[in-house]
Amino acid sequence: MDKYDAYRFDTIIEDKKRSFLRKYQDLVVGNRHLGYLLYFEFCMLFINPLQGALGLALRKMLFPGLFAKSGRGVVIGHHVGLRAPGNIDIGDNVVIDDFTNLSFRGTENHHIRIGNNVLIGRMSMIKTRAGSIDIQDHVHIGPNCHLGTAESLVIGEYTLIGFNCSIGGLLHGSKRTDIPMVKQPLETRGGVSIGRDVWLGAAVTVIDGTNIGDGAIVGAGSVVTRDIPPYAIAVGIPARVVRYRTNGGDATNLNDTDPTCGGI
Repeated sequence: MDKYDAYRFDTIIEDKKRSFLRKYQDLVVGNRHLGYLLYFEFCMLFINPLQGALGLALRKMLFPGLFAKSGRGVVIGHHVGLRAPGNIDIGDNVVIDDFTNLSFRGTENHHIRIGNNVLIGRMSMIKTRAGSIDIQDHVHIGPNCHLGTAESLVIGEYTLIGFNCSIGGLLHGSKRTDIPMVKQPLETRGGVSIGRDVWLGAAVTVIDGTNIGDGAIVGAGSVVTRDIPPYAIAVGIPARVVRYRTNGGDATNLNDTDPTCGGI
């Protein structure tokens, strides 16, 4: 058994030694204590769907008890999906927009940590499987983004991530042809590190095992398959450095390709 096998969806679902309740607790609730299960169910069933000021106020009051830590001034939208929230730390003044999904699957050595003054856009997913995610202060994540890891994903402070971005993830094995790929061992290339004050344009894909240096800009629609140096401007599939940012320089004159397309 590889080290990720215990956290695979099919491994848990097909485990005949676990009851339906245990499978639900392990996959969704992340806690086998009956009291926590009842509290989780109450919040998800009655409080999570509520829209408007009443819903925001009740979530502000009741949802902190679901998380490992929840800071001051946290705003949580309606229909937010939570998986094992007891392993998720949330800092101060964090906004988690409607239909966002925060999903943790791992051990006590793993975590999801969201720093202060972070915005997570609508319908985005932050997901870990036997790994950890650290989103540092003042990060803005646009709508419909997917951030995932089975190792480590770190996003430095003041980073901007445009809508429809995909960062990290893991791979299904494909070496054998006698076994479906979905059943083969999971693989990882070591996680992703994104530096401070980085700007990813809309629909950027950052492949697992890559690093993006401080102050870099990646143009909309680019695919990052190798490391991007600090203060570089990279565009294309695969993303290639076309110039570097300088103090007082014009960073947007890139012929027909503007890295600022799409914004957040």
